[in-house]
This record gives sequence, structure tokens and C-alpha cells, in this order.
Amino acid sequence: MNRSLKIALSSIAWAAIAAYLVWAGGLGERKRAAVSVHEMRISVRDSAEIGIIRPADVRRWINAAGLDPVGKHIDSIDLMAITQTVGSHDFVRTAKTSVGLDGVLTVTMDQRRPVVRIMTDNEYDFYYTADGYIVPAGRHSAHYVPVVTGHFGLPFANGFSGQLGAGMEETEKKSNESYVFLYKLINFVEYIEDNEFWNAQVVQINVLPPPNARTQPEIELIPRVGDHVILLGWLDGYERKLDKLLAFYRKAMPKEGWNKWNYINLKYDGQVVCSKR
Repeated sequence: MNRSLKIALSSIAWAAIAAYLVWAGGLGERKRAAVSVHEMRISVRDSAEIGIIRPADVRRWINAAGLDPVGKHIDSIDLMAITQTVGSHDFVRTAKTSVGLDGVLTVTMDQRRPVVRIMTDNEYDFYYTADGYIVPAGRHSAHYVPVVTGHFGLPFANGFSGQLGAGMEETEKKSNESYVFLYKLINFVEYIEDNEFWNAQVVQINVLPPPNARTQPEIELIPRVGDHVILLGWLDGYERKLDKLLAFYRKAMPKEGWNKWNYINLKYDGQVVCSKR
């Protein structure tokens, strides 16, 4: 076979392939245009562990935005609008929407996990999540997490929703006393939550106002077992202070009982000072 014939046959073959691809593409488009959504499936990951958002909630958000896809041709559905609607809710960490030629539209989402609820005397009330997000509590039902109360400054306006430290430079974070204290407080709460004993024992953390502007706030703990209040003092060295208290619990409580003391003071380094009833 001469070279010219080979080139001609090759050109014909490529033309046939191109024609087939155009035909197949057109067939796929015609088939896609003929498909309507008959079902919307909602997949909420970690629903058993976190349990904040239910599939019914997601469906309600989509319908309220006028984006119900059921009965519509798949080419007419704005997948981006559905994703943005779901993702705009505070406790949604990620959202994704897809639709198949089987007529099933799927919305998949991950939830934010609340770590602590902070309720201050100056009317701040919000959740802090595991991915560092601030969520105003007034928009949501209550969730079982440690509670921090008291009076202390915060590095954002009341009602703020978003990533902690958003818009702040690193140098500003380090120099902003409210940010530094909140960051230390959150680290303390996460330490309590990760410790099996203290997670079960501590039900409330109270921040006491500092005696003057040059000192840190002090921390009080309300225990689940025992009719007493624990004064932790400053957050500095809290691991060591709690180790001292645990040793005291193990040594004294079996002999004296859990209700003999009304105040346990840990603020002095290496000491456990108790006040009797």
C-alpha cells in the first residue's frame, strides 16, 4: 500500500471517529435533556456522631429557596445555587450537589462539630466549632457541649458568624488580648473534652472578671460530682493544676466524701486549698 493511500484511509478513519463522537454527543445531550429529576437524596455525613442537621432540614432549605428540583429537567436545574443555599447555613462545613441520568439528584454535606458554647454576661452567645468557626447560638437549637459563662472581652462583634480570626493579621492576633485569651480558653476546653475524667466531671466553666485591667481573668469550674466550686485561677499551667486536683480527689474524697468542701482553690502553684462547709 502506497503512502498516499495510507494517508487517505487514515483521514477517512479519523473523519468517521469524529462523526461518531459528534453523533454520540448529540445523542447524549438529547437523552440528558429528556431526563427529569424524580428523586432528591440528601446525605448528611457524621449524622450519628454530630446530629445537628437532618436531611429534612436540608430539603426544607432547598424548597424555601424555590430550588426544589423534583419534576424539572436536569439541564434546567441550577446545581450551583442548590450547593450555595445549603452551604450558606452556619453548621454546614462543605456541600456538593450532583445529578445523574437516572433522574436522581444528590446533595452531600459535612457538618461542623460544636466544641463549646460561650455565653457571656455582655450578651454574647455562640458556639465554637472544631474547625474554628463562630456560630451564633440564637439561630439554632441547643446542643450538648461544655458551657463557658462569665464576663470577658471578645475579638469580634456580637452576632458575628465566620472563622475565628478572619480578617486579622498574625501580628494583630498575637497582640490582641481578647483573641489571645479566647484562644487559650478554647485550648483549655478542648483539653477538658479530650480527657475522659474531666469531660465527665466538668459541666460548666465560668470566667471571673479580672481585678484590674493588667491581670488575666480567672477560671472557675462547676463539677458534676461534689457540691463544691473549683477555682482554677489563671489558665497558665492548667494541666498541672488539674493533675493536683485529681490526686486530691483520689486521696481525700474516699475518706472525706464529695460534699465536705464548698470551695477548692488551685490558683496557688502546687497547692490545693480547700474551704469546709
